[in-house]
Amino acid sequence: MLVQLRPEASAFPKQHQVDFYTIAIGITVFLGIALRLFHYFYNRSLWTDEIYLSAGIVDMSFKDLLSKPLPYMQKAPVGYLLMSHLFVVLFGKNEMALRLYSLLTSIISLFLFLPVARYFLKPLGVVVALSLLAIASPIIHHSVEAKPYGADLFTTVLILWLYVRYHRETDLKNLLLWGFWGGLTVWLSYPSIFVLAGIVLATGIYYLLEGNWKLILGLIIPSSIWLVSFALSYLLFAKEGSDAGWLVYFFVKFDGYFPLQPVSGVTWAVRKAFAFFHYPLGLTWINDLGNHTNTQRFIQRMTIVPLVLSCFGTLYFFKQDKKYLVLLGATVLITFVASSLKLYPFYERMTVFLAPLVALLLAGGSDYLNNKKAAVKYFGYGLSVLLLLGLVKNTVANTFTPYLIGGYKMSYYRDALQYVNSNYRDGDAVYVYWNSAAGYKYYKAINALKYNGVIGGDYRHEVRSYPDFFAKIDADLAALPNKKRAWIIYSSMDMNQGDYAGEPAWFYNGHDFREGYGVDRFIQHLGQVGKIMDTYVPADGNTKNDVHVHLMELK
Repeated sequence: MLVQLRPEASAFPKQHQVDFYTIAIGITVFLGIALRLFHYFYNRSLWTDEIYLSAGIVDMSFKDLLSKPLPYMQKAPVGYLLMSHLFVVLFGKNEMALRLYSLLTSIISLFLFLPVARYFLKPLGVVVALSLLAIASPIIHHSVEAKPYGADLFTTVLILWLYVRYHRETDLKNLLLWGFWGGLTVWLSYPSIFVLAGIVLATGIYYLLEGNWKLILGLIIPSSIWLVSFALSYLLFAKEGSDAGWLVYFFVKFDGYFPLQPVSGVTWAVRKAFAFFHYPLGLTWINDLGNHTNTQRFIQRMTIVPLVLSCFGTLYFFKQDKKYLVLLGATVLITFVASSLKLYPFYERMTVFLAPLVALLLAGGSDYLNNKKAAVKYFGYGLSVLLLLGLVKNTVANTFTPYLIGGYKMSYYRDALQYVNSNYRDGDAVYVYWNSAAGYKYYKAINALKYNGVIGGDYRHEVRSYPDFFAKIDADLAALPNKKRAWIIYSSMDMNQGDYAGEPAWFYNGHDFREGYGVDRFIQHLGQVGKIMDTYVPADGNTKNDVHVHLMELK
């Protein structure tokens, strides 16, 4: 047997344990795969960040991906780039090919995570932990996204599986295998090095306290391979552009870096813990964390359930496997240190890789309570049910209304441009506002659009006021060949890749770029320069679509 399993205490009556356990695991894995396939074949348009990264994957060769910088100042693990490009070569320049690597790794993750969960947990905990990874809406979203965050989760699961398989081995062959496969993960995922470093710290400290020098010396072999592999991948591929000022500024502005002051550091960590329960674990009972009523805020605070289970999970692992607590704590601590040094932001999708580690902790809380007397056991069942109800509620909503799963990442670039294509007449003018140029260029390159859009200039840094800015926009519109039928395409995004968030100050006027202040001003200006004759509306009825199209008669 490849993985040594712990003796499992009965979480269910003995006469029903095997059947119920097997059925629950089977249903969970089936649902996880089915949900991923549903959203994969739903085949939504690429959103802005996917477009920025996919442009290089589609247009560049294998050699170019290894030797040249990506367009739009993008960065991604070289293994992810090569695998994604391979699927594009095999299956064409389309969204499903670009997302296939994420889909496959996410499905493999479910099967790899099962023996990991069985090693650390009892049957009830296994069901809870596996459910968290299988049906959490944000994780499903990243499982079918043309970005490497789903693959980050896969590498964490793979590293945990390797740990379970090899951490007590002492022979050279197995240590070398552990080193090789662990070293491979740093080429597939940037944050994998945090998990590997956590394993080195956890096992090293534990073996030191045990006085087990044989295992300590054996650990040197795989950890040395990991260190060399990381150094090579960093120096050859990851280092260039990793300290880009505009990107660091973005995550400073949006609270992605751990503050070094004691009080603010503690409040930041607490804030991030609650945010983590919402994203990527999807455990809050509302999809959107914007402005809500008092009742909605109360429901949102169902995050108290994962908080309580986290505490009991700590007690569970303190009793069952202190080494895992050190592993989890060390990994989070290393991630926080990297964040404080502005090397890696602790922000939303960048934290997906931690989801398997926290899922085990929460599930450990379920097992801890399940092992107590009747009243406490039923309390534990209740908490576990409440925990999973949030997942199920959000997942059901996102299945019947698929655009909810991505939130602001749900995009309609392909749909909007195809709408213009279907309704375009010979001689029509098409004007592409500066903030939608990347999406237009990408889909123009891979789809047979019958129109050639005029891409307007980005004049934000050439002028210092809106009157001067719109004077240049008007000059672009005046040069269009047909003012009677002019298609205007623009995005809700008030920022381009490489911009410093909120600059130039006159354009944003003190507003967050995500509030769309500049876009609102552009819409107001369109009302002054022409009459809208037609407007693109997404087929699914999403009123928060990111790409807008108007057919206008210009003055």
